[in-house]
Parts: sequence; C-alpha cells; structure tokens
Amino acid sequence: MKPSGSLELSVLGLLKERAMHGYELRKQLGAMLGPFYQVSWGSLYPTLRRLARAGAVATLEVPPPRKPSRSLKQPKNTSLGTGRRKTVYQITPAGEELFLRMLEETAAAVDAEHFTLKLAFFRYLQPEARVALLERRRAYLQEKLAQFRANLRTYRERMDSYALSLQDHDMRSTESDIAWIDELITKERGPQEPRPNTSNI
Repeated sequence: MKPSGSLELSVLGLLKERAMHGYELRKQLGAMLGPFYQVSWGSLYPTLRRLARAGAVATLEVPPPRKPSRSLKQPKNTSLGTGRRKTVYQITPAGEELFLRMLEETAAAVDAEHFTLKLAFFRYLQPEARVALLERRRAYLQEKLAQFRANLRTYRERMDSYALSLQDHDMRSTESDIAWIDELITKERGPQEPRPNTSNI
C-alpha cells in the first residue's frame, strides 16, 4: 500500500507532461519509477476518481480509432470505428496548484518512497526548494546511520554472523545514499564563483 498522497503526486506529475488514459498512466509509472513501484488498478482508478472529484483532473471520452476498410462493400448493420471508448485524464489548473503544493512539502520527504517520488519531479521546483528537500533527506539518513552504529555498539556480542552482515549491509547502503545526496546538493548549489582579485587595487 502506498503512503497517502504519493500516488496522487505521481499521477499529477505525469499528467503535467500530457493527457493519458489509465493503462498508459500505469505503464509510465513503472517506466519512470522502476519495477519496484507497482501500482494496482484497485489503487490507480480510485485515485483518479478522487482527483476528479477535487477538480484536479478532468476526463475526456475518446472514441476508438477507425479501422481501415479492406473492402468497398461493408456488411449490413456494421459501422466503422466500433469499440470501447477510452477515458483520457488531463490535469487542470487546480491540479497544477495541488501538484506544486505537494511537491514543495518537506515534511513527507524523508522516507525513501516519498523522496523518490519528489526527486522524479525535481525539475518543477526552484533550486532552493530542491536543496531544502535534499538536506532534509540527508539529515534523516545521517540519523539512521547513527542508530545503526549505536545498535552495533550495544548488541554486537548478541548478534550472529548473519545479523552482523545485515547490519553491515544496511550501514554501507546508508553511507552510499548520504554520499549520493551530498553530490546532488553540490550540483544544485553549483560551482562557487571566483572572487575578484583585489590585491592590486
């Protein structure tokens, strides 16, 4: 089950790109966020309905494409283009505002899933907002790393080799994530402008 608001954020973010129907939305979610982010139809369509009721998403019924005729003579009681209509979803101005509010919220940016979703749409944020979210995530990871080290100091003698290996793996992963966040922050802040040489003035 996805945390509250995470699916709404990702759906609105994708609809900012272009209007899509449900199948395409589900496919794009997997393509953008990876195979571990699986969205069921039982989650996606209720989310779309909630967004539509809130005025964040509008729906449009699109008729199926017309099939080319293979013969000049058509059987009686047969019409071209028969088939099931598709419901296409598009973001509204209210949805644009909701998306930006959810994206800028820093309180829900620390856990891995919320952070991953926000990072996928970082291009819509101002640089200072991106840095604030990255710093919040880094502080969260640094706190987790400190907890791992404290647990090892306290419980190392009670752990077998498998538990120690797991702790070591988690610590290495956390350290790697912190280094990655540091790189992102450095890139966001950009190179420092060289100071003018005033020694000869």
